[in-house]
Amino acid sequence: MAPEDFSRSHILKLPEAWAVGTYEWRPGSDQVEWSPELMRIYGVDASARNEQDFAKFVHPDDRSRVQAEALSYLGTKAPGFSHTFRIVRPDGAVRLILDRGSIERDAEGRAQLIRGVNIDITDQAEVNREVHDRLKESEARFRMLFEAIDEGFCLLEVNLEGDDGRIDYRVTEANPAFYLRTGFPKSILGAWLREGAPDLEDEWYQLYGEIARTGEAKRFEQESPALGRWFDVYAFRIDATEHPRVAVLFSDISDRKRHEEHTHLLMREVNHRSKNLLSVVQAIARQTAPKEEGDFVERFGGRLRALAAEQDLLVKNSWTTVPVEDLVRSQLSHFVDGIEDRIRMDGPKASLTPDAAQALGMALHELATNAAKYGALSNANGSIEISWSSSGKEKDAEFVMTWIERDGPPVSAPERTGFGSVVTTKMVKMATGGDVVVDYPAEGLNWKLTCPVGRVLQG
Repeated sequence: MAPEDFSRSHILKLPEAWAVGTYEWRPGSDQVEWSPELMRIYGVDASARNEQDFAKFVHPDDRSRVQAEALSYLGTKAPGFSHTFRIVRPDGAVRLILDRGSIERDAEGRAQLIRGVNIDITDQAEVNREVHDRLKESEARFRMLFEAIDEGFCLLEVNLEGDDGRIDYRVTEANPAFYLRTGFPKSILGAWLREGAPDLEDEWYQLYGEIARTGEAKRFEQESPALGRWFDVYAFRIDATEHPRVAVLFSDISDRKRHEEHTHLLMREVNHRSKNLLSVVQAIARQTAPKEEGDFVERFGGRLRALAAEQDLLVKNSWTTVPVEDLVRSQLSHFVDGIEDRIRMDGPKASLTPDAAQALGMALHELATNAAKYGALSNANGSIEISWSSSGKEKDAEFVMTWIERDGPPVSAPERTGFGSVVTTKMVKMATGGDVVVDYPAEGLNWKLTCPVGRVLQG
């Protein structure tokens, strides 16, 4: 292709006001040929003969960079290049040049022929300077907002067909709130999540993959057990390239979700307790009836008053700090006369936090109700041992509470899990951040809680 042909084929869409010239360079023989238009741009009457002749025109401050970039283009298998630099013409004028070209290579990838076009964009650059400054100012304002917003924000590059055929994505840009809200380390930036976060649930890949594929924006709430958080997410596609990008704006709603679940459990507990109330009254009547008939009304009434006192204790404390022993007594004293005779308690003086008092109060009530209906308090001989203790130092300190039944009817593990199990296990785990173990040896039920001291005891 002649230089003139090259020039015409590359400037069809360029503004007419721009000065455009073409060149050819053969790196092997270091021969350079300029078009007449290029000579006029450089202010000379003859073409540069080789790369060294050309380099004399490059501004001294740009010369090293331009040479390094040229070596980079030649040393790779890139089919072309584009860069800008300043030149100094013989008359002293400094012009800004946009240099673009294509590279023909041999079978081994060595550059054989470079065809290029130089465009004098000095005047256009001056015209655009004010626009550039305004854009830069606007970008600075956006960046300030981007960094300051409390919601997490990130851009995702989505690969709809990963190495193993599964959807994958990576975070290409993120604000500080992204790391704060997700708990991801900053090293996650740029890493494909299948490898960088292998425990992340597959639902996230499917959601973002669907958005990337269809272009349909979505607003949704989603839990990530791997991150231990709930998120309110708005996501939308911003382009439709081979690896589409998805913008994600989200907030951490874990506290709200925990509150909603806690409220739901409380409502179920109120309903459950109302149904259990008759069972408790029946248990009180069963324990009182064998006594002398003359005492029945008085004893039965006393036990009902003890049941009411237990509720008064919790209401009086507004579910604030409650001594452990007081809480245990409030949940058990209405089941038997002389609580120390059949129910033994052992533990140091300690006060429970509001959440722990509420959860443990419900659990103790459920354990006591079951003991009265089926366990150690359903006959005249059974007994219960309740103990609590703390050990360890500072952040490693643990609180342990146990409930052990003996001499009641033989027991076995229930065939199905009801709401009572939710109260004595799941709710307690959620409120204390600990672990609950329930065993069913024939001699009586064993229940044990182990959790961090800081989650249950008031400091």
